[in-house]
Amino acid sequence: MIIEASDLSFSYPSSEPVLKGISFCVREGEIFAIVGGNGSGKSTLARHLNALLPMQSGTLKVAGMDASDPENTYPIRRACGMVFQNPNNEFVSSVAQEDIAFGLQNFNFPESEIPKIVSQSLASVGLSGFEKRDPHSLSGGQKQRLAIAAVLALSPKIIVLDEATAMLDPEGRKQVIDLALSLKSRGITVVMITHFVEEAALADKVMVLSLGRLLALGSPKEVLVQKEILKEARLLPVLPTLSYWSLLDEGLIPPSSPPLTKEGLWEAMCR
Repeated sequence: MIIEASDLSFSYPSSEPVLKGISFCVREGEIFAIVGGNGSGKSTLARHLNALLPMQSGTLKVAGMDASDPENTYPIRRACGMVFQNPNNEFVSSVAQEDIAFGLQNFNFPESEIPKIVSQSLASVGLSGFEKRDPHSLSGGQKQRLAIAAVLALSPKIIVLDEATAMLDPEGRKQVIDLALSLKSRGITVVMITHFVEEAALADKVMVLSLGRLLALGSPKEVLVQKEILKEARLLPVLPTLSYWSLLDEGLIPPSSPPLTKEGLWEAMCR
């Protein structure tokens, strides 16, 4: 397991616990989705994976490193890169190649190797030729791909996408999700924090949080079709599932396993 959490709890000063005894594991090379409504604790959990928040209670290992050991803070941040909701808050330069080089310099990469790594990172996200572009002149999807390129430059084992598609239009969202799927094919573990159930449906495993508690953990087909779980977590089902429930309530189709895809809905209707 590349991530192992046991009984993880956390509270901000003068607040109720934000995480309440969360336990889960993530396999290397899988896409692991964490879903929940606002205030569910998913972003707080994401910041633990990248050692941005200190451990308070429980245990957490990231890429084999104990997150409670301060000496592991920077090794964990290199092994587990993070991309946030608003890429504009992550850019440190008005030139794309300098923005990527900044992270490499902070981790003491040899200066002679940096230009090659920058070019390779941009190519890996489909942004070859963007070296001299101003990050703020790019589209939303391109900005997030540039932010991912800056993380990939450090050769991480894990990438955490913390609501990385929340501010994007449908085309920008598709660009980022397609990139996440391609990262899996390269053996990189992707932890996807989202409130879009249709994005979580593409993952290998899904964890549902509500008010800091773990509600469900399993495959998308096991978790994302549970009506009560989705209701408690304040999540909307994907359209095929919602359509199936509506048809079932009207007595127009026989009971079966709720579908996550339009193909599954079609099969249920053909029965």
